[in-house]
Parts: sequence; C-alpha cells; structure tokens
Amino acid sequence: MTRLSDEHTEDLIRESLEHLATRAPDGAEIREVLAQRPSSRPTMALALVAAAVAIIALAVPLGLRAYTTVTPASPRNADWTVLPYKPGWLPDGFKELTRSAKAYPGPQTRTWSSGEAGQVQLTTTPLDDRRGPWTIAPAPNQIIVHGRVGMVAEVYGDGTMLTWSPDDTYLLSLTLIGVKNPRDVGQRIADEMVRDDRARVSGELRFGRLPADLELSGVNLFMTVGGAATELEATRTGQPTAAAVVRASLRAERPDSGDAAPVPLKVRGTDGFSLPERTGRLGHEDETVAVQVEGGRWLTVSGKRDQATLLGIANDIQLIPGDFGWFGKAPE
Repeated sequence: MTRLSDEHTEDLIRESLEHLATRAPDGAEIREVLAQRPSSRPTMALALVAAAVAIIALAVPLGLRAYTTVTPASPRNADWTVLPYKPGWLPDGFKELTRSAKAYPGPQTRTWSSGEAGQVQLTTTPLDDRRGPWTIAPAPNQIIVHGRVGMVAEVYGDGTMLTWSPDDTYLLSLTLIGVKNPRDVGQRIADEMVRDDRARVSGELRFGRLPADLELSGVNLFMTVGGAATELEATRTGQPTAAAVVRASLRAERPDSGDAAPVPLKVRGTDGFSLPERTGRLGHEDETVAVQVEGGRWLTVSGKRDQATLLGIANDIQLIPGDFGWFGKAPE
C-alpha cells in the first residue's frame, strides 16, 4: 500500500504517480470509449471499461494549478478549479493531502490518507452525455449508488476502484489503496458523497505571458517537508489533456541538479541558475531555470523548451496568495 510519511510525502506521491502513469492508456482513446454507446459484446465492453477506469484514476499526475479564469470547451465547467464533489464521510483519521485540476475536459483529483490505514483518491471527470459501458458489467461487479449503476474493480494489485455517475455531468472514480474491507468502505463513501462547489484548487503561482502555442492546462497543490508547494502545467494550445510541455513550481526545496552543474543566470532580476537536461533522483529532468524568491522558496520553470523561452516564462510568472487551509483536514 502507499505510505505517506512526514519526511517523504512529496517523493512518495510523485514516484507513485509517475509509476502509475507509465501504465495509463491514451486519454483521448478513453474519452472516445466513454462517448460510445455500450457494445453488444459484454466482454469487449468490460475490457474497455477497465482501461477507462484506470486512466481516470491515473490522470492526476501530481497535478496542480492556481486560480485563473479559463474559458472551457463546455459551459458545464465554467471554472475548472472548483471541485464539485467531496466525501460526506471517510473513516476516522483520513486527512486531505493533495488537490489537482486539469483544464476541461481533464480530471480533478483529491487525495486523503491515514498512514498505514490506507489512502482514498477521488477523481472527477466530465461525463459524456451518453450511457457509460460500465453499466453492462456482470452483476458481481456492479454497484448501485442512489439508484444509479456503477462498477467496482480491483486495480494495481492492492487497490479497489468504484466508478459511477452521481448526475448527468460528472463521472466519479473512488480508489481505495490499502484500506480494509475496501468494497464496503467504498460503497459507504459513495453513498455519502455530497456536492461541494466551494473547494478550489488555488495555489500561489499564475502564468504571465506564455508562448503563443502554449496555454495553462493544470495545477497541482501538495505539501513538502518545507511547506506548501504549487505546480503549474502548460500544454500545447487546444490540447489540455496532453502531456505538459512546461512546468512551473514554487516550493521550499532547491531544484535537484542531478548529474549537471548549475550555470549562473539572472532570473527575475536576481541571481539564479540554469540546468541542462540531466538525470536526477527521479530520472530524466528537462532543461530548467530557477531562482530563490522572497521568503526563501524556489521558483522553478522546466520543460521541453530552450533556456531563453523558460527564462521568459519565469520572469513573467506572478506570485499570488494561495489556499492551503484544507491540508491535513478531514472533509468539512
């Protein structure tokens, strides 16, 4: 099971998500599956469902994002930083650890953990208007949540995932890892799920000017040993669910130099440094520029762009007040 200690929270979350991401199918294929009417061949439909359920849970990538007005592809998600659902009940001891959101039609994710008692992850994804193929799952794999048919499946060896639609707008996936009696516990959590519409994914960074072919696509909020951390993602314009091209983060830890030597560089008018592509403690790292900002934290911009482009993005980033009051708390 996933164990999140005080000393290694960030590393464990990131390593786990990066490992899971290697097993995820393409997001576009999943949306196409959900857009189709159920097949008359149950075996094939269930195979597609298994893939769909997996990607919905995985599409977190440590994701995070600060509040910015974004015009979505659909009026149903006018502000994709607002989290529409939350558990009305969780077992004792479960506290919220991470929040993330991807631009429409990507997912929003919240994670709660209780140390050795396990982890619970809630992923909310915009639902296609048609009926989902999971509704033809065999009876033992079906669940009923307030009269709506959903599906339960084992994932990742020690995980259990419940998937259902509480309304005509969203698909919810609830993943329980290392939790005792996960199906029963998951059913109760699902039964007591409530609308939220107040909680936000609101961090401490906002992109300024971006290259014309890039746009804000995601925000991830989490805690490190040194305190709150925000990470923004930018993807190619019009491809909000694609892999990030550029990431910007604000955190207490100095960026990992890996096997490269920092090169002095003026960033935001003060002494910073750049790093070339390199191998770090988590594997391959992209070109990076970094600078220590007021308060002693590090602003880092990295990605698949040249140093001049990354420097321009770093110089234009805005530092803003963030909301981390939810961290370490049970659902309110």
